[in-house]
Amino acid sequence: MVNNTIISNSCCVEIGETLILDDVSFSINKNSLIAVVGPNGGGKTTLFNAITGLIPITKGSIEINGQDVTKGNGNIGYVPQNENLNWNFPLTARQVVGLGITKNFPSIPFISKNKNNLIEECLNDVGLYDQIDNRVDEMSGGQKQRVLLAKILAQGANILLLDEAFSGVDIGSQISLIEVLRKLKDSGKTIMIATHDINNIADRFDEVLCLNRHCCAYGDPLKVFTQDVLSELYGNHGTMFQNHKLGSHGEN
Repeated sequence: MVNNTIISNSCCVEIGETLILDDVSFSINKNSLIAVVGPNGGGKTTLFNAITGLIPITKGSIEINGQDVTKGNGNIGYVPQNENLNWNFPLTARQVVGLGITKNFPSIPFISKNKNNLIEECLNDVGLYDQIDNRVDEMSGGQKQRVLLAKILAQGANILLLDEAFSGVDIGSQISLIEVLRKLKDSGKTIMIATHDINNIADRFDEVLCLNRHCCAYGDPLKVFTQDVLSELYGNHGTMFQNHKLGSHGEN
């Protein structure tokens, strides 16, 4: 049985006149909790958008469970960095998670009971069952992230992508979120989190993907963060890409 959930084969992405990702290759196993780290503009968000099929791949490919992303990605749940929700609108946690179900299923009266059961189950999975009818605009940043996580769980996602989930979230809430994610991983989910923070990576994640336009390194955080990798990750390393440009990714 194939154990790889996400495989990127020399993936390249061009947006307009800008080369964002160049020759990105990696293979992620099922039931893993992965940190994606790199500088601003390094391509973390672009990679997530490519995995979900939101933007086209210029060259190479990305496979999800053995299928090209262009053939469908219903197995993926994505929480963007700036989730398109008006937090000032008085929605409860139950209502926000319900939006995830409504996205995929029509509003049919006879499924309402099952829908409510699913909402309760997903909020219980992220540790917020006791706040199911609380207003989300009154919750902390960490609790909001967990509500959004429950929302994509309600869509039936087994691959979870979270872009900057720790942004604006205090340390205690980060720890709570990681505990939830580890339980979800143990239940069979594969999770990738884009983050700028490389502190405590080894304590929190199984593996780390270092991304600065290309894959600088991937693997055990205790082994990956060498001085050479950090220099490549956060330096401009312009000479590395001197033969790479729009429409030509290092070929002679």
